[in-house]
Amino acid sequence: MTSILASEPMAFADMASRSGIFTLGLFLALTTFLSMMRTVIVPRPLKSSLTGLVMLAVYGASRGIAAMRRTYRGRDKVMAWTGPVMIMSILLAWLVGFLFAYAMLIYGISGMPFGQALRQSGSSLLTLGFAGGTGSEQTSIDFIAATTGPILIAMMIGYLPTIFQTYLDREVLVTMFSTTAGEPSWGPEYLARSSMAGTTSEIASYFRQWSEWAAKLRLTHLTYPTLIYIRGSRAHQHYVTSLLAAMDAAAMHVSVSDTEENSNAYRLLLQGSQTFEVLFLAAGPQKFTKRIPILSDYLTSKSVPSRPALDIPAWNNNRRSVHAAAAKDAARGITAAQARQLGFDQARVSTLTREQFDHALAMLKQAHVPIVRSDDDAWEMFSEIRKQYEYPAYGLAYKLDAVPAPWSGPRFKKTPVEYPTSVVEVRATITEPQQPTTEHQ
Repeated sequence: MTSILASEPMAFADMASRSGIFTLGLFLALTTFLSMMRTVIVPRPLKSSLTGLVMLAVYGASRGIAAMRRTYRGRDKVMAWTGPVMIMSILLAWLVGFLFAYAMLIYGISGMPFGQALRQSGSSLLTLGFAGGTGSEQTSIDFIAATTGPILIAMMIGYLPTIFQTYLDREVLVTMFSTTAGEPSWGPEYLARSSMAGTTSEIASYFRQWSEWAAKLRLTHLTYPTLIYIRGSRAHQHYVTSLLAAMDAAAMHVSVSDTEENSNAYRLLLQGSQTFEVLFLAAGPQKFTKRIPILSDYLTSKSVPSRPALDIPAWNNNRRSVHAAAAKDAARGITAAQARQLGFDQARVSTLTREQFDHALAMLKQAHVPIVRSDDDAWEMFSEIRKQYEYPAYGLAYKLDAVPAPWSGPRFKKTPVEYPTSVVEVRATITEPQQPTTEHQ
């Protein structure tokens, strides 16, 4: 009788333990499923706690290892692994998540040890079939696991080519830009080389290419956030500094000219500014409430009604009003917390100095770039334009440890600025070929 009474509390404790683990298994299965849906399926910039945790762990580890390297090239070799390792770690996390989730469910409804439940879960998930349950409840879980496994593998097969095709599409323009803007790319160098090569008439169409590229970058890298951390094929090429260089070239082009045919330059500045903002927010820290499915829409702070002063300045007031309207439209998706993260609670200023600008302006004059504005007017316009996108661009370059190109801000470890080869300096070393002399009889 005593042994029977003693066994009843033990049986109750075992039942409670299995029920708790079953509930935990349901939660883990739901979390893993939602992580997979939010990361791969739903074409929206949705956050996932599981995906975010994996990305944070990989980024923190690679950042810590990179900090031990003395040079930028050494850090770049380490950081080049960040994106690919993130992708594989996320896929592995989903597989392990479902493996343990189904094991917990099987353990919760059966009397078998957890090790055996884990073995049965793996057999069903990977459709190996060497272990199966006897009860109808276990069989149902086995069927669900056997369905999940092939779906997960099929998603992996489709996910990886999509990621790398998007990466290749991104890098084509970056690689082409390095020829005309230097390596690392720099905005003033692009204008100087275009003038020296006699291709000034192509600048407008090139700015249009970059505006379309920036819009596509914003869409793809929000949908697949691991792309943010995938670096270029060369140490001195990075999509962040290339976009920044293209925008600096557009800003300088607008500042020194009086032509009204600057619509493509303005379009690039608008698209690029929004791209830097959303990628800066995507790569930054997120509150836990932002990651809760559905409820996050009600738990997060309200949107900011208007965006403070993110309108690109222009010489024409009609054009400036268009920029202001576009900025207010874009602000509808910005929450109060995100606005503070972007620095909208403080007056934005450009950290670029007048001396740096004058140096670039002198280079443009030597390259015979058409300049019709005074130096003071050009500087005032350029600094007003640049302060709109400098803060998120510098923040993104800092977080990703992009190549230390000119006018791209500091890095998390002090690194000397690397300039591209100056076409003006190269031209000064080239002597004019001697003209052949003709003898008159």
